[in-house]
Amino acid sequence: MNSETAQTVIEECKRCIGDPNVISDSERLADYSANVSAIERQIPLVLRPATTDEVRALVDIANRHTLPLYPISRGNNWGLGSRLPARDGATILDLGRMNRIIEVNVPQHYAIVEPGVTQQQLYDHITSEGLPLVINITGAGTQTSLIGNALERGIGYFASRADELSALEVVLGTGEIIETGHAHYENAKTAHLYRHGTGPSLDGLFAQSNFGVVTRATVNLMPMPPHRSAIVARLSDPGLLSPFIDRLAGLCRDQIIRGIVHIGNQHRSEITLAPLLCTHLSKTLGGEPTSHKDDAERILKQENFGCWTALIGLSGTPEMVRSASVEIRKRLKGLAAISTLDDGRLANARRLLKTLSRFSTFARDKAAVLSAMEPLFAMTKGIPTDAPLHSLYWPLNQWPSGDPPDPDRDDCGMLYCLPFFPLDGESARHAVKLAEEMFDEHGFTPYITLNTIDTKTMECVVNLAFSKRDTGQTMAAQQCIEQLQAQYFEKGYIPYRVGIQTMHQVIDEKDPFWQKIRDLKQVFDPNHIISPGRYNLV
Repeated sequence: MNSETAQTVIEECKRCIGDPNVISDSERLADYSANVSAIERQIPLVLRPATTDEVRALVDIANRHTLPLYPISRGNNWGLGSRLPARDGATILDLGRMNRIIEVNVPQHYAIVEPGVTQQQLYDHITSEGLPLVINITGAGTQTSLIGNALERGIGYFASRADELSALEVVLGTGEIIETGHAHYENAKTAHLYRHGTGPSLDGLFAQSNFGVVTRATVNLMPMPPHRSAIVARLSDPGLLSPFIDRLAGLCRDQIIRGIVHIGNQHRSEITLAPLLCTHLSKTLGGEPTSHKDDAERILKQENFGCWTALIGLSGTPEMVRSASVEIRKRLKGLAAISTLDDGRLANARRLLKTLSRFSTFARDKAAVLSAMEPLFAMTKGIPTDAPLHSLYWPLNQWPSGDPPDPDRDDCGMLYCLPFFPLDGESARHAVKLAEEMFDEHGFTPYITLNTIDTKTMECVVNLAFSKRDTGQTMAAQQCIEQLQAQYFEKGYIPYRVGIQTMHQVIDEKDPFWQKIRDLKQVFDPNHIISPGRYNLV
């Protein structure tokens, strides 16, 4: 696009959405190109619409001038590209101003939201209104988008989020607007209740795709259960991981465990808990959080969180939770050390340790551990928190520069690899072994979480921390993730989502599947305006 055409486009966009919402100066564009993964992309323009009509008008401008658009919801796709487009030269369509909570329905437990609505925003609304509802949150922080994460098939604390979206409103690449499921029928009583509708179900076409811009969706919520607790299971021997996973699989298949189990290796537990311990010690003893690093590491060592630690959320009637807890303890006996968290136990322990901490270092240490565990327990109750984001900084001896943390604008570096595999112990052991060997070869520490997804599958979240300031380390980190992902592919452990820099590893122009996805692009977006190269050959 020549400079004259570019200026014409800018002027048309300004008339459409207002001068302040058309960003073309280098300083503000730099805010969008900053990312925790140290990936580079050229971004010529950022557009910030506030309504579906404005999105449609911008898509019309883009079609007339062949301007590629890359929609983002909040841009917090950390470790996988953040705000950046899959290819150079795309204009970012920032939907953050579209942040209306249109409806929250208590009896049918759903919310209708726009893409800019964050999980904290919806949680605050539910809490302020006193609504008996729970959000399927993620640990990715308070400011992440509900719709954006679900469209990327993000995994929440209770279930996969992609299955919880329905009644999508989509501006296609043609500029047409469609609604999915029963939502396109006027006054349909089940528009927000039955995902598939009548005829072909289109919802799945807009997850991990580049066919259109989702401007509204229904998000499933959960009724507030009468009782909630969490089980913490610690493994002291890495050789026990395989039988431990097999027994968890049995508990999931028997519906004793109904949510997602999160199982972190020792490295993962340390970087999650250590900064939270430092925060607590800073509040109680004074000084900067970083000054308590040695104490935090000492406490973690004496607490012996084990080579693997699992967090299992339970909810239901008190009788249901008690029965599930007894069965879990029975089946995991001999494999893991078990402890239980619930609001009552936490409150009692908090009161007791507060008194004893005045006289005992041991009690102060226990109080610090309790404080560090509370935000993790809160997530099993659907309460969003930024606490896990501190784990991105800890491996590099850094601390967030702001509150909430924004790893894109700080110096820490992070990349993810996210393979899926069968829910069985041998597959989990093998997936972990591949990551450990690859990271050892490249000189990195493997921070690994295993998440059960349903009764048949699980994912491995492999987190690589590196210094963005170090060019050599950055290159080594990106090579490590790409090579590990290639190994997982070879073994049949296909990732469920990838970063923009490794998109080429999942797309094969010889594969009839991807050929047909390319053909569908011609139907929904014939001028290839929306997100070129994102989960597509074009």
